[in-house]
This record gives sequence, C-alpha cells and structure tokens, in this order.
Amino acid sequence: MRVSREVMAQRHDEIISETSKMLRQRGIVGTSLADLMAAAGLTHGGFYKHFDSKDALVAEATERIFAEINARFQERVESQGSMAALIAYVTDYLTLGHVKKPELGCPIPAFGPDVSREHGAVRGVFTNGIKTNLSLIIEGLSGPMAERKEKAVELLSLLSGAVAMARATDDEKLSSEIIASARKRANQIIESPK
Repeated sequence: MRVSREVMAQRHDEIISETSKMLRQRGIVGTSLADLMAAAGLTHGGFYKHFDSKDALVAEATERIFAEINARFQERVESQGSMAALIAYVTDYLTLGHVKKPELGCPIPAFGPDVSREHGAVRGVFTNGIKTNLSLIIEGLSGPMAERKEKAVELLSLLSGAVAMARATDDEKLSSEIIASARKRANQIIESPK
C-alpha cells in the first residue's frame, strides 16, 4: 500500500520530534534506531525511507533543536528587546526544571560530549547552532564587540557547564547550589560593563 506524501512528511516530522527528545535524554550513542522508530510508532524497517543514515537523522534533529531554541530567543529579542531576552534566556536555562527535563532543553549539556566524537554533518549543524545562539547572546550584552563576544562564550559555557554538572550529581542540594551559583555569576557577566 502506497503512503501519500503528506503522510510521509508527517511521519518524518514525528521521527524528528522523537529523535530531538531522545537525543537530549540518552545522547547519540544511547539512542538506537529501533527505539526511535518505536517511539514514533513506526517499524525499524521504515527508517531508510526517511533517512540515509543515523548521522543524517541526528543532524536534522539537532538542527531542529537549535532552530526551536534560537527562534524562541529571537522572538523574545523582537518583543522584549535584546537585553530582556538574554535575561529571560538565562533565567529559563538555569533552573532545576531544565536540569530534570533534558529532553526539553538545550542540546549542549545533553549530548554535546557525544558530538565532540562525531564528524561531518552532525558536528557542523551543532557548530552552527552554537554560533547562532552566541550571536543572540552577544546582542543582549553591552560593551565593545570583542568584549561582548568573549562574555557570550563565557556565559554560554557557564550555562551549559552548570546544567551538565547539576545533572551529573545525585545530590539535589548540590544541584541547586550549582544552579544558584551559576545564576549569580551569569548576572554578573550580563551586568558588567566590561
């Protein structure tokens, strides 16, 4: 039985949505094609009707994750201004909710270490996502461009590192302290004129 293009597109979208969540929960290595297809309600055999390889799927899912995160950030820039958008981004990022729900959060602390062992399209898409995110952060900072770039890299490193550390501990009090300390330092970075 032939499936319409509309149904194929819908299935493709479902696979990408499930992959986006699963990558952030399990990482690249821990995400199997069989599990992905089952989560999308499809059989493993149908995978190659949608993607040439797991790498192609991971690249497309990663691109979507960053696109969604950066689009929300950009919408806030347009509606609230760049500084307010940055403050909201940091406030949302540095929460125990983000720590406890990796499937809904940033891919950097979720599966960035896996990407460091990848090559080709996955790494390129991840790099582009980080660059776009950094450019949005830069917009919300003050000072000369070189200083804003440096502060943006420091801030994104702080955010992703704090969430990764908080997730890695089995001590909720320590996780809370990590997030609180990172939030304090993030505010210092944002507010500092230099």
